[in-house]
Amino acid sequence: MATPNAKPGRSTASKWLIGCGIGCGVAIILAIILGVSGFFFVKNIVQDFKETEILMDAITERYGKAEEFCPDPEGVIRPERLEAFLFVRRAMVPAAEKLENSLNILSYDRREEEFEEEPSPGALTKIRTGFSLAPQIAEFYRSRNQSLLEAEMGLGEYYFIYIISYFSWLGKSPADGPPFQIVSDEDEGRSIVYRRRGRETMEDRLDYMLKRIRRQILPMLQNQYAKLTESDIPRVKESWRKLLAAEIDAMESDRFRLPWQDRFPEVLKASLAFFRKRLEDSYNSTLNPLEIVLEQ
Repeated sequence: MATPNAKPGRSTASKWLIGCGIGCGVAIILAIILGVSGFFFVKNIVQDFKETEILMDAITERYGKAEEFCPDPEGVIRPERLEAFLFVRRAMVPAAEKLENSLNILSYDRREEEFEEEPSPGALTKIRTGFSLAPQIAEFYRSRNQSLLEAEMGLGEYYFIYIISYFSWLGKSPADGPPFQIVSDEDEGRSIVYRRRGRETMEDRLDYMLKRIRRQILPMLQNQYAKLTESDIPRVKESWRKLLAAEIDAMESDRFRLPWQDRFPEVLKASLAFFRKRLEDSYNSTLNPLEIVLEQ
């Protein structure tokens, strides 16, 4: 992975691909289908999505980098911030539905055909779909970034609410996503999106995603604790300070830890309870890997 200051797409050793995340200075690998077995091989095909990059630059300038986000020191997620998050989710639906449909086509396994009522997509359909991924993914991120600006929300806050509400509270799996295994061959400067899950197990994917989540959330919790301990807010209780400190310690010692996996705080439950159904309805398991990115 590139460092936070690196520009994606400018080094062949850090190609971006489906599920690996796209941030500021977006670059995406165009998937090309090889044969009927579902192989995708991509080499040295990188396209900068300028509009998405410009929007992300504006988000970063206005709200800072994702890891700089500081959740409310009292532990709450204010209703207006959840409304802003859900506004972004709704605005992404048209682009998300197109992309989800393409990934479903590319995920189709002929071995499942006898159990399906709908006809299977042919090889040419898959090839055309593979070539449509790049513009569809660009539109997915463009719609998200534009909506973030309209909602006055930074990428860090978006990530925080996404992870805390979907994974830590609703119990969605960080391993959700299409059946594609993602590999980056840094030595040869190429990236591959290849066949259906064969060598990769669900445990492998889960471990990988949990490490990415920890890398995003831990700095935010540390920011939250620092703000909490320097404040004189009388409503802040010692029990919350201890709980937050303990969670930070636990995440620092376990790189596979999901935030609040042992004990979800009551203050967060109270914040999210009213929005439960709307949050449930806004989740898209197929596109989940595209949501969890590391760089901005």
